[in-house]
Amino acid sequence: MKRLILWLFAGMAAVAVTACGPKYPNCDKDEQCKDHNQYCVDKLCRDCATSDHCKAKGPCAFCGAQYTCDKPAGGSGDCCTSDLDCKQGKCWKAPGAEKGSCAQCLVDGDCGANMKCVQGSCVPKAECATDADCGAGRKCSNGVCVTVQCNLDSIYFDFDESAIRADARDILNKDYECMKSRGQAVVVEGNCDERGSDEYNLALGTRRADAAKRFLTNLGFGGAQISTTSFGEEKPACTEHAEDCWWKNRRDDLRFK
Repeated sequence: MKRLILWLFAGMAAVAVTACGPKYPNCDKDEQCKDHNQYCVDKLCRDCATSDHCKAKGPCAFCGAQYTCDKPAGGSGDCCTSDLDCKQGKCWKAPGAEKGSCAQCLVDGDCGANMKCVQGSCVPKAECATDADCGAGRKCSNGVCVTVQCNLDSIYFDFDESAIRADARDILNKDYECMKSRGQAVVVEGNCDERGSDEYNLALGTRRADAAKRFLTNLGFGGAQISTTSFGEEKPACTEHAEDCWWKNRRDDLRFK
């Protein structure tokens, strides 16, 4: 009888100890999660603690941030076992491999015309590699031909003169850089104020245009790319009969053809 009482007491104590343990999904160790095929992580039973616990769900399955076995979303570069796993492109695998990576392409030939393969994605081929690929007035910027944004400024002359003034030299130097960057042919138009005969002003306009052409040619711009013409007094910028107006008409205009 005494033994029976001791046995019952021991059994009740064991039950009491068991009853005091964590209640699912709480846990202290993996054994307390086994009945649910889970693992104890941070005192809670979870589907996985590492990606090794997800192998039964496929070679690409992994243990996600919420400790559940997840599969890749199917984006470029994601693990895959078939094309069905990929949102775009296909699953590229080495011969005999169990898994591969989602990608639109492996080589340029996998993409369409005017496209190339870059890091598994088909992207447009570059429009250009150097400025020479873009033609006159354009340059190559990051593989795209863009128009060079610069303009030519006029220069001005003293009365009855065709010599290039000091201030005009600075303007022509700037014009030269613009001309060089755009690579287009240029016409220099000589102009005069209203004083003097038509014949004289046409000749003076020619001398002024030729002076600018010589200056630009000496800087290095090809002579064949510069033409000249004279309008004499036919294209005034101002029509008042005073020096405040006349100086604006004693000029060379430079224009891209």
